[in-house]
Amino acid sequence: MKFIINHQSCSKASTLKITLYVDVLCMEGQSADFLDLKLSPGQLLQLQFEGYTDVREKSILVGYRRNASIIVTMPTGMGIKVGEKINVRFFYGRKSSACAFQTEVIHISTAPFSHMHLKMPDEVLIGEVRQNVRADVEVISRVEFEEEGNAQTTSAKIVDLSLNGARIIGRKFDFEVGSEIHLIFKLVVTEIEYELSVPATARSKQEIENGCSVGLQFHDLPANDKIALQAFVLTHINDL
Repeated sequence: MKFIINHQSCSKASTLKITLYVDVLCMEGQSADFLDLKLSPGQLLQLQFEGYTDVREKSILVGYRRNASIIVTMPTGMGIKVGEKINVRFFYGRKSSACAFQTEVIHISTAPFSHMHLKMPDEVLIGEVRQNVRADVEVISRVEFEEEGNAQTTSAKIVDLSLNGARIIGRKFDFEVGSEIHLIFKLVVTEIEYELSVPATARSKQEIENGCSVGLQFHDLPANDKIALQAFVLTHINDL
């Protein structure tokens, strides 16, 4: 689904329109100062250069300084020049938000690695992501459950994942709708690996070709697991 933020700036006569490509979003026309977000180096970014409306390049935030610039890694093979206009998009995990701003390239360097300085934006447009937004994934997991009082373990593949639940598939699941299970899986977020053990309730179960599909509802996630899960889901919605 295309999502468009329209925001009328008090200091500009024209409307700032930035398009984000996200599965399902619920947006309010809010804005913030870039520095107030307190982003950390390693934040994944998506760059769209003026004239390349269908091309979205991946980049990583290196750093920034007040009244100076934002430093990001430079995509290769683009022939980027100083003065080029860019739309920058990213997901801000801790606030479940999709963010966007317009800027331009003010300096380019290839040493000690290819990076560029971007003009500090006047504002960042922010919108909240719905909790039930789902990302298509392929994550191998382990399922722990009880059968007649005995602890059991089986493997499963997570095929979609949200902040509130998941759908898993496997050859066979020896538990029924309403069963309490633990879903154990690993996620990589900004090159850091997390292992999550998520308590969940089986809410649906159906036979599929060569196996079974189960819908899970998560509950009682520890705060750190919730942050890691949120960051993973939001970055995989649009394959950032």
